[in-house]
Amino acid sequence: MTKSTLSHALTRTLAHSLVATLPMLAAAWAGSVSAQTVEGSGSSKVMMFDRPPSVEELREVVAPEPKIRTRSIEIIGGAAGAAAKRPRPIDEINYGTAPIPSAAQPTPQPDVQPVAQPAPQPAPQGSPSRPAHKQRRQEVRTEAPAAQMATAEPPAAPVAQEQGAAPQAFGFRINFALNSAEIPAESASYIDAVGALMKEDPTLGLTVEGHTDASGSLSHNMLLSQRRAVSVGEYLVRVHRIDPKRITVDGKGPTAPIAANPYDGRNRRVEFKPTH
Repeated sequence: MTKSTLSHALTRTLAHSLVATLPMLAAAWAGSVSAQTVEGSGSSKVMMFDRPPSVEELREVVAPEPKIRTRSIEIIGGAAGAAAKRPRPIDEINYGTAPIPSAAQPTPQPDVQPVAQPAPQPAPQGSPSRPAHKQRRQEVRTEAPAAQMATAEPPAAPVAQEQGAAPQAFGFRINFALNSAEIPAESASYIDAVGALMKEDPTLGLTVEGHTDASGSLSHNMLLSQRRAVSVGEYLVRVHRIDPKRITVDGKGPTAPIAANPYDGRNRRVEFKPTH
């Protein structure tokens, strides 16, 4: 076999391998993107997992790490800056200045009717006029609050409630058989992740909710959802040795859909909500 033939054979082999691998890579990428989605709205938001989650992913839903908010302060020059650069009173004061004498009363002119004016009030005894340096210092003291008010930081506007609040519950679409509450073997790994989370945090309590769609009678769906919630709770107690006091079960039936259409199959799910 010549080098040219060998090269063409290798090229075709690599091309076929790449063509066969690309769909699998695309499927894996699509699966990782849609592995978890937030469904529902408002207080009924729930993080739905399409694959068995890790303990870290579940912990992020029921006990997210608090985000530390920082706030920067900007100092803007203005009246405060001008006041800071103003010379101190001691730089311009001559402490030997005599008190300022009070103004003399005006002498009425002859043959002219003066306009009546209020007589100036004489200074009280024992209260001489304030010296110039003290008046200057008084002006500085009265101007300081105005400068502070001019540069005071305006009150912060009330923080609007975050519209994209994270869900406080998570859920799985366990593929129960028709009218059955038995947990399928392929869905056990979902509940095992919940058991590992509860073992890691002994203070965590969970409410297990069973949900159905609106197909069938209301009474049948309420009972079926209750049986499925009890089945999941019993699995956690039996397999993972979780204290039954930490688990509450509730059958919701079709009363709390997360899809607009109450008959949508996405409404069939098991939810877990923290109670601690």
